[in-house]
Amino acid sequence: MIEKGRVVEIKGSIVVVEVEKQQATHCRSCSMCSKGLNGRFFLDTENNGRVSIGDIVEVRIDDTALLTGALFIYGLPAIGFAAGIYFSSLINQWFLQVVVFLAVFMTTWFYGLKKGNEIGGDRRPKIIKEKV
Repeated sequence: MIEKGRVVEIKGSIVVVEVEKQQATHCRSCSMCSKGLNGRFFLDTENNGRVSIGDIVEVRIDDTALLTGALFIYGLPAIGFAAGIYFSSLINQWFLQVVVFLAVFMTTWFYGLKKGNEIGGDRRPKIIKEKV
């Protein structure tokens, strides 16, 4: 997906781009714009060194990064929750049930957050055209 936006902040190797919601078909199928403020949302992109604050740029967003990251951040903890309930049900003492449940759930939760953030960081949106 390609979006047009304005550079609003430069933080070292990161450029913050303000993108306005478009009326194109992909905006109706994606809920990313609804997370923003008044139809605008902000993307952290890689700084290629050729932009300055106020420049209008085009940004490419990897559609699969959003889905894959959400799968790890939300899906893996849900599986860990179910596995924690199952494994804790095999134990008769309530204290050990709680410990086993928390151990399984927290392990999958931390791993899911770590992996989801790695995927999101590797597939950060990129500026493909400056001064549009």
